[in-house]
Amino acid sequence: MKLIPYVLTTLIFYVFSLVRLKARTEQEKIGSTPVVFNVIIFFAIFEFFFIESILTNPFFHVLGFLVALGCSLSIYFYLKNLKKDFESIFYKLVQQSQGKVSILTFMQRTELSLEEATEFLEDKRQQLGGDSYETLGNIYYEFYRW
Repeated sequence: MKLIPYVLTTLIFYVFSLVRLKARTEQEKIGSTPVVFNVIIFFAIFEFFFIESILTNPFFHVLGFLVALGCSLSIYFYLKNLKKDFESIFYKLVQQSQGKVSILTFMQRTELSLEEATEFLEDKRQQLGGDSYETLGNIYYEFYRW
């Protein structure tokens, strides 16, 4: 039966995609492009294993497309939820920059508005102690205890 190699290949690709996109999530915004590419690749894997049944059972291939779409969307929503963990993003940025965080960088990584990002960083500045200062086109928050 071709189902076991298909499931194993799909699982390997699923884990690979998740790890690769999770690393990208830390650097940039995840849009719909990875979802589209993942759907195509998951479906291509499905078609590779079950190509001989395309004429005898086309409904089976529609089901394969739906499974591919489901796998890809689950990766996308997991990454979107991961992106919303503002605390871990904040502490990662603070560690990377030795206690200094740019509001623009924080907004880019968290996808927050200027007001939301400012409120979050002001709360953190009060909790951890620190200063904020403005340069040409950017605001920086420097934290003393992190």
